[in-house]
Amino acid sequence: MAQGSESFDPIGTILLQIHEDLHQLKEKLTRYPTDGKIQALDIQNLEAAIRRTEKGLKIHIDKYLDIVNQNMTVTPVVDNFDTPLISKGLVPNVLDQKSFTFPMESDGKLWQPHSQRPRRSPFAPVPPKSKRKIGLNMKIMKNPENIYHRAAVNANYGVSLPRINKRKVCVNIQKLVKGSTVPNLTVLPSAHRNDPHFTPVPVLQKDANKGILSLLQRGLIPPTARITWQNPPFKHKAVPLHSFEESHKVTTKALPLVTPGKISPTPQEDALLKKQKLKGRSRSITGYSDKAPKTATSKILKPVGDYDFNICNGIISLTAPDFVAFKEHFRLAWGSIFSVLEHIVKFLQDYAIPEVKVKGKNLISLLPEFELKNKLTRYDILSMFENPLHIQMLHLEANWNLIKTSRRTIIHIPSLGYHETVREYIADFATLQNMQLGRLCDIQDANVTVIYVSSHHMNEELKLYYQKLLSLHAAAKSGNVNDRSDLKNRLKIIIPEAVDFFTKHHMCLATHLMYSPKAIKRIKNLIQGKEAYIVGGFLHRDDLAVADMLGVPILGSEPELVQLYSSKSGSKRIFDKANVPTPPGAYDIYSSEQMIEQLTQLVTDHLQIQRWLFKMDLEFGGNGTAFCDISSHLSCYKWVVKESKRYGYEGWNKKWAHEPALLKISEELAGVLAQHAQPVNGKRFPTWSKFLHTFLSQGGTIEAFPPADSITNLTVDMLIEPNGDITVLSMGDQFHAESPFIATGTTVPQTSVDPKVLTSLCLQIGRACKKRNVLGYLSMDLVTFIDPITLEQRLWATDLNITYSDQLALTQLTLYLTNGTLDCNLGTFNVPHFIPTDTETNLKSDPPLSTIEKQLSSSTSRYAVMTTQLRHSNLSLVFYYVFLQMCKVHGIGYDLEDRKGTVFVLYEHVKRNKMGMLTIGVDLQGSLMTFARNLFIIHQEISVPNMQGETNFKTIINDVETIIGVTEENKIRFEELKSKDVKKTCRT
Repeated sequence: MAQGSESFDPIGTILLQIHEDLHQLKEKLTRYPTDGKIQALDIQNLEAAIRRTEKGLKIHIDKYLDIVNQNMTVTPVVDNFDTPLISKGLVPNVLDQKSFTFPMESDGKLWQPHSQRPRRSPFAPVPPKSKRKIGLNMKIMKNPENIYHRAAVNANYGVSLPRINKRKVCVNIQKLVKGSTVPNLTVLPSAHRNDPHFTPVPVLQKDANKGILSLLQRGLIPPTARITWQNPPFKHKAVPLHSFEESHKVTTKALPLVTPGKISPTPQEDALLKKQKLKGRSRSITGYSDKAPKTATSKILKPVGDYDFNICNGIISLTAPDFVAFKEHFRLAWGSIFSVLEHIVKFLQDYAIPEVKVKGKNLISLLPEFELKNKLTRYDILSMFENPLHIQMLHLEANWNLIKTSRRTIIHIPSLGYHETVREYIADFATLQNMQLGRLCDIQDANVTVIYVSSHHMNEELKLYYQKLLSLHAAAKSGNVNDRSDLKNRLKIIIPEAVDFFTKHHMCLATHLMYSPKAIKRIKNLIQGKEAYIVGGFLHRDDLAVADMLGVPILGSEPELVQLYSSKSGSKRIFDKANVPTPPGAYDIYSSEQMIEQLTQLVTDHLQIQRWLFKMDLEFGGNGTAFCDISSHLSCYKWVVKESKRYGYEGWNKKWAHEPALLKISEELAGVLAQHAQPVNGKRFPTWSKFLHTFLSQGGTIEAFPPADSITNLTVDMLIEPNGDITVLSMGDQFHAESPFIATGTTVPQTSVDPKVLTSLCLQIGRACKKRNVLGYLSMDLVTFIDPITLEQRLWATDLNITYSDQLALTQLTLYLTNGTLDCNLGTFNVPHFIPTDTETNLKSDPPLSTIEKQLSSSTSRYAVMTTQLRHSNLSLVFYYVFLQMCKVHGIGYDLEDRKGTVFVLYEHVKRNKMGMLTIGVDLQGSLMTFARNLFIIHQEISVPNMQGETNFKTIINDVETIIGVTEENKIRFEELKSKDVKKTCRT
């Protein structure tokens, strides 16, 4: 085959001929005689050049012939014909275009002899036009169906292919055109879209056909243009209203409904119903009943899209229309649904919940999780009910007597959900929400576990302090000072992570917890499978969100009720309904005209009142209070008094007698207030005009200040339990530091009012709150004084706060450290006095002691002075362990044996400029003296003459000394009255 190939290959013959010619030329040159040196050198150079050419050409010839003889039938496929590739044998794969001749060049010539064509070097560069021809020729060689393929193969390789007459199907392929097929639309440049002086571009019909949204996006219609529809897509039509007596009938054509009737129960239901009939009970095991409850409407059909149904008294009515529609729609998954319904019914029966509405869609969404775990948590079940918080409250109400005596977890969230306009003006709001650490003392009950949510981080030093403090209860209970209790497992302190991110937003603690998923998850893990409820502070709507996340109820009222009845005007409504004595005044004041009118009438009716108070509805702690001594600044006051005396008591009570006085007072009153009214918080309200603006925006009250030189304010804490019981928890007399309108602390128990009278009045207020669905902890403020006219003691109710108070938290701490009892009905605070159990002591006693007498001899009375408002800037210069050591050196501490002494409440470890203090003593006067002595010593230790610091220690000491003087005076008077009574008794 190689010989055949060579006979048809002209290139090999040509190369051999060239090689032979070069060899002959070399021989002739070597025989040529040289005449000179120069000619010899030229011939030598020519000879060397020819020798190199001959050698190289021979190498290429051998490689070419080798490829042609062995691989002539293999044609490489080259996609890019413009790139000259080199084979491993160094032979160019792209040959001269004249190496192959195709019939397309001439119809009659299949081959042209080599001698007729001009000679050309086989390695000359191929022009671009020739490259394209080579590419076309290669495509022809690779395509057997090409009409020139047979002639080309015959011409180049001598192979005659057979002729095959095959008709080729012609397919008309449309030519693809690249480019945009969408016509250009008119677009207004962005520079003209906001130019009011630019003339709008006319909208063409082709642009309008694209729609209003397209025109707006392209700027042809201004974004603020008012668009009116010639043919609006929606047409308004009046909806017919039906009377309550007429039942609404839905046609079956409009909606696919299920006709109520007798439904065949599933095999499981049938078996349970048979058991019910055999046992003769009216309630089945799973809570299914064929008879619908009396409260259910049996003729109203419900659409399939509404999958909710009611369960009354733990019984599912199988014939109720809503349940029939639910079952018909989800009958394919009824096996799993039936199991879930069994769990729901058991939950409702266990917790005695009378009626619930089950959300069908929520139930279906829980099926995958239920099929995977085969159990439902209480949170899962509550999530299937409508208004789950209400269901939780029903559960709390129905089972409160059992819950409060069994193992439970109390989640304390001392959040202050005041209005945002109030919170933003409170300095150090986070510390204010962490002053009730006395809540931790709920672990005094062995069945209680406390989770306390703190607004501040606690370092190890602070944690160690409270661990030691809380461990003292074991010694106070047993009488052995060496006893200690480890309460770590029953006490958890949670700090929401959001307190580190929202540091300047004055957010309440409940909001911080709501935005803290890690804290929420940890609390969920701690209360999983346990009975738990939340005890909040001043409730906010975010407290409800937290309760919903945790799936636990709140021991408290709805936040709307808390906000309403804790306002100054709202508390007046409660007091009016309770029919308790209150100061003369008016509430719900929202305009200056209303204020002047009401105040004029009040001054005229109560001429003996010298000072009048103005209180904002939403403020607290005296911040929104102002006062004015109106009678001393009215020029017409003396004339009005004369007029009242002239008319007499009966005549002055008639309205017509007041008209001249009302006219004169109203003319002067606005000016008197502008010049002489004083806001209590001068930093926030430096002028009366600023106070009045905020007062009228919030609303507020006008209230009379007691017309006496000596008055006493009281604070009473109560609990309205879910079962309706009302309990008085704490009563205390207030003492003040910076202002008589801002309470600094209290003394417990109170000694200014007859305890029975005070308790009776407070229970009246509690019953009025209960009628208005107020629930949980509440605190009320009262004031008592001696009426200068009748010389009788008067008691007025002034404020109501539906919240857990600081006094109650410190009272809990007092009872925890002393193991004492506070009897508010009798106004006593008693602690047990333990005697030593020494054997020698028992032998010396003549009569044998009983078991009870060995443990305690008698109950001893105690008095406590408590405050959470101590403030001293120099405290931040001393670390807590140094401060406690300093107090220990000066004898400031707590004596476990005598159940008296001083305990500090530490809030946080960063600023350390505020703290609380609790002092317990045998009598009130001694407790007050110890309290004042402690403040004096602490101030002397942390202050120097040139750095006294900002503090309220001095003002507190002054007020306490005043109280001590009054107490001593009352004590002397009491002894004098007692001696007189003894003398009268002896004479008789």
